[in-house]
Amino acid sequence: MKRFLNGIDGLSRLAESIAVVLIFGYCTLMLAEVVARSQARSLSYSWEFSQYAMAAIFALGSGPAIRSGTHVRISLLTDALPMRYKKPIDIIANLIALIIVLLIVSAMFTKVATSLDRNILATTVTKTPLWIPQLLVLWGFTQLWLDLLARVIRRSVDAQYEWRDVDIDIDKEDFGV
Repeated sequence: MKRFLNGIDGLSRLAESIAVVLIFGYCTLMLAEVVARSQARSLSYSWEFSQYAMAAIFALGSGPAIRSGTHVRISLLTDALPMRYKKPIDIIANLIALIIVLLIVSAMFTKVATSLDRNILATTVTKTPLWIPQLLVLWGFTQLWLDLLARVIRRSVDAQYEWRDVDIDIDKEDFGV
């Protein structure tokens, strides 16, 4: 089980890293568009690719946000409850989230498969095969499902389920602090 959970964590880190690369790419693309417009030109693909990047960033960052405990959560109810109810409510909420995200993954899988099967292209100048950006979004939502599953498993066995300061701890180990 530990190898399975470590595998999910590794995939989550990879998704997180790709989301960061896409953020830098998005910023570079928008900066290039600003420079091009200052020269009375425009990059015909900038808005299209920035939309693909934003969708992928959102999806790829969702799972790692669950893993690191930075996802937006409404803790009003759990803060008001006694400690013994917090864990069961968190597990139930995550099980419900697993079902909802599974529906999203299923719909996204159908969308990617349809785009690939029918060779659907963007209606813009670039004629981008839509399955490519859709596949990144599918991976992101699948990663979210896996990270939710890992959270449920860890919560059920009283293991550490959030990695809030993991980057700080890794940096300290790397630099001998």
